[in-house]
Amino acid sequence: MSDIIARVLTSIQTKEFYVALLWIVLHVAHYNFTAQLEHKTRIFTKIIGKNAVYYYAVLLIVWACVRDWYIMKAMEVDENSIMIFPTGVNKIVGGVVSLIGFAINLWTLSALGVKGMYNGDSFGFLFDEQVTTGPYKYMSDPQYVGTFIAAVGSAIMYQSIAGYVLALAVYVVFLISVKFVEGPHMRRLYAAKEKKTE
Repeated sequence: MSDIIARVLTSIQTKEFYVALLWIVLHVAHYNFTAQLEHKTRIFTKIIGKNAVYYYAVLLIVWACVRDWYIMKAMEVDENSIMIFPTGVNKIVGGVVSLIGFAINLWTLSALGVKGMYNGDSFGFLFDEQVTTGPYKYMSDPQYVGTFIAAVGSAIMYQSIAGYVLALAVYVVFLISVKFVEGPHMRRLYAAKEKKTE
């Protein structure tokens, strides 16, 4: 048991790991802050115009790619720290798991559309009713589940303890956001919409 703890501690005590962890938190903080800023001030809509939500979606995708790049860098310096699969098999299994995560995210995008997936509600694009189609039949936050699964797939490909820890960090940060920031923000938006229609 002490050997496992020592290996985990070694894997997470790199500069790359801490930078990746920082980017995981920054990504979520960024989209929560900017979504609420847009809702309160309409700053992006005023500057860019009615299609601001689409530019904003690109910005969020870029931030997610930067986060993922830093996660990859942390896994590169920790590669093969935990050999669960034979060499070569890890790439296949990890690739399949990552593809499942990406598929869930694409399925979510097809259910929500760009405006629904990328904080369009903060831009004033509110749904008439809760989405219950696609992956929402089975889970409440499928885009976060998909991202977590894809991150686990990457950890499998690299056979990286740091990768598994960072995948868990991605999921925990998403859960905290949904419970304490994003969820309450969404409830306020839709409560205000309901009040207006009464």
